[in-house]
Amino acid sequence: MRKVLAHVLLALGVFGIVLAFLLPFYAVPRAKKTPLDLDITTRATGTTRMLDPATSELVVVNLRATRHVRTDSYASNSKYTTVDESVCIVVVRGDTPDCLSAADSRLLSVTTDRVTGDRKNGESVHVTRYNENVNGDTSVRHTGLSYKWPIDAKKRTYQFFLPDLKRAFPATYQGKSKLRGLTVYEFVSATGVQPYMINGTLPGTFEDTRTVYVEPRTGTIVKGIEHITQSLTNGTPVLDTTLTFDDKTIDFQASYAKDKINKLNWAGIWAPLIVGLVGLAALVAGALLWWTGRRQPPPPSEVPPPPEPEQQPDPPAYEAPPATAGVAPPPQPPGAQDNEATQPLPR
Repeated sequence: MRKVLAHVLLALGVFGIVLAFLLPFYAVPRAKKTPLDLDITTRATGTTRMLDPATSELVVVNLRATRHVRTDSYASNSKYTTVDESVCIVVVRGDTPDCLSAADSRLLSVTTDRVTGDRKNGESVHVTRYNENVNGDTSVRHTGLSYKWPIDAKKRTYQFFLPDLKRAFPATYQGKSKLRGLTVYEFVSATGVQPYMINGTLPGTFEDTRTVYVEPRTGTIVKGIEHITQSLTNGTPVLDTTLTFDDKTIDFQASYAKDKINKLNWAGIWAPLIVGLVGLAALVAGALLWWTGRRQPPPPSEVPPPPEPEQQPDPPAYEAPPATAGVAPPPQPPGAQDNEATQPLPR
């Protein structure tokens, strides 16, 4: 039983040590991918100057942009993931829903986007059967990043896709800072002035500058700021707004990133440490049990009986000599023999 227990402990110890190395160097890298269950809603708000069609004058209003990103699990696999995104921008007047019907004058715009990306590096890829499109236009070919940065983001320039212009623009690394207890990288993507059909009908220009604060280990955009201007071709401003993630969205994104970081730390640091220590303890215990088992004598039932002493042959038997043999009779007093001879026999 002692040997069996020692072997079991040694096997567990080896398994624990091997697992401690596999977790951070094999399991964690394979797990660093965009999850297949994204279902995230973000909101950005800001004060806006926009052209009032009724008066042809600039008015100041409050806007809210609600973005919903959801994974299409039927168009995703171990390597790629497809997401559907919608952005609804509304003028906030009183209790205003996140999105409105086209007949409601508070609706400013609705944009839809469907894109497939590499789950590891976040880069857009074209897979015909997954039907990528922008506002239903299937001729669009996405490039660069879309709604998150790659896992383990670097301090470099990335291409950042803008659905409004249907192309990607450079997003340049600006530095790092702290946000909600996280270290984040700041990237800025500016389009410059681009030709644009305002509301799909009026020729004009469009300029967009997006600033995103990315948690690098998970690629999560914790905070986003977007400055948008639209003008008619004659220079008349139509829209000038800066939309920023609201506090609730920033808190949610930060919490999401922290949860992913904790899981990575558990799988890459704490779990290997615990498993390794348990494996090492099992190895030591198994080795000690095996060694002490070798040094201890076997139980009494297993001790061979000591050899019987060698039997010595019995000495030869000799008849004891008579008591007087070889001994001279004692001397008799004078006249004793005569007296014995002359004494009468009994009758």
